[in-house]
Amino acid sequence: MYDVASLELRRRLVAHLRRRGYLRDRRVTQAFLAVPRELFLPDELRRVGLSGVYRDDAIVTRRDPETRAPTSSSSQPAIMAVMLEMLDVQPGDRVVEVGAGTGYNAALLDLLTGPAGLVVTVDVDLETARAAARGLRSFRSGAHVVVADGAGGWPLTHETGIDRVMVTASSDAVPRSWFDHLVPGGTVVVPLRLSDAVDRAHAVTAFVKVDDGFDSVAITSGGFMPLRRPVPAGGSGGSAPAEPAVPDESPGPEQPMRRGPWMAVPRDDVSRLHLSVRYTEPPDSRWLIGRGDHWIGIDLLANL
Repeated sequence: MYDVASLELRRRLVAHLRRRGYLRDRRVTQAFLAVPRELFLPDELRRVGLSGVYRDDAIVTRRDPETRAPTSSSSQPAIMAVMLEMLDVQPGDRVVEVGAGTGYNAALLDLLTGPAGLVVTVDVDLETARAAARGLRSFRSGAHVVVADGAGGWPLTHETGIDRVMVTASSDAVPRSWFDHLVPGGTVVVPLRLSDAVDRAHAVTAFVKVDDGFDSVAITSGGFMPLRRPVPAGGSGGSAPAEPAVPDESPGPEQPMRRGPWMAVPRDDVSRLHLSVRYTEPPDSRWLIGRGDHWIGIDLLANL
């Protein structure tokens, strides 16, 4: 169906990801082999050719017209593979992706959920959503694209809840809407910003839903553009980074902490952290960060 050269480059990319230890799962491997990345990067294909599309790099696709700062991209395949394995999508799952990007990741998710599943990718930016939809149509993917605020819930008609949420932009909060939409035991994978320091990696965290919040089950490091939010009425248009409010009820004397002793954990070893999110009472953690209507608790794993 697709060009032989494209298939060969997909095979080389998969072999590279497997050698580096980023790709282990057989089903995720098959998804990467099946989805041509060039269908979702037509401008990049014209600019650098097929081999350039398959480099193991993030590829910026949109920039702010005023600041020229990146606002959308196709993520690096290595971190995509890691996050897909952390999400552990199963056939028949209902998955929401926050941040449509090019649609490439949604196509991978759609193959992993299978015909009995549901994949909805949401983006606050209309043009980004339209481009993602074009890519998904060209692949004949069943994933749906919705223009919505990914931090505020999704206009879904599926009454039984969401099994998995993947967030493809960094956030310094874990909105209550993600908790409310997920089924008990559901999983969200999100790159969390735990520090204002610009040289700190994001803690790409797989959380499992528990009775009163989330507990981390896996963490790795990565770097992502911030999750964008709609501009309030009267703004200049476009979108802006989220600015969560401080909780009405202070989580304690350590609430303002953005750079605690836990930041001594090396940039490349955030996997040594355990994170918990609670919406009613602060978690019993060594360090706390207040975020809107919830707290993020931070601990170091035992024997470290």
